[in-house]
Amino acid sequence: MTSGHPDWQTWSGRSVGGGDILTYSFTGEIASEIIGVVDCPVVDIGYQNVYQSITISCNDDSAIHSATLMRLSDSWVFFRINFITGGIYDFPGQTINAGEQVRIIITNNGANTQIFEGTINYVVRKI
Repeated sequence: MTSGHPDWQTWSGRSVGGGDILTYSFTGEIASEIIGVVDCPVVDIGYQNVYQSITISCNDDSAIHSATLMRLSDSWVFFRINFITGGIYDFPGQTINAGEQVRIIITNNGANTQIFEGTINYVVRKI
């Protein structure tokens, strides 16, 4: 890679111009045909969070489940993925400003209650 340009495929490259790289983990049971909700921490005043990837998994391979990321204040959906047993999903960094919050919505389309586990990765940068 050309000197002076970050490698955006590495975590150190993704944090260029940023601050701390954080991972927010979640786990929980979701009943059949029900939506589960996880609210990420509110962005601190004077900072921005740049969301970049989500990892999610469950043991059910009988249905296609979904995960949606949205900004809570105005219900703006900035990422949606369908999955069977899970995966690691990168997306272009989405900046969420101070006072805002991201909600993860997980839909269990399976016939039974399932345990969903995951992490969402983001950079916290001072503005």
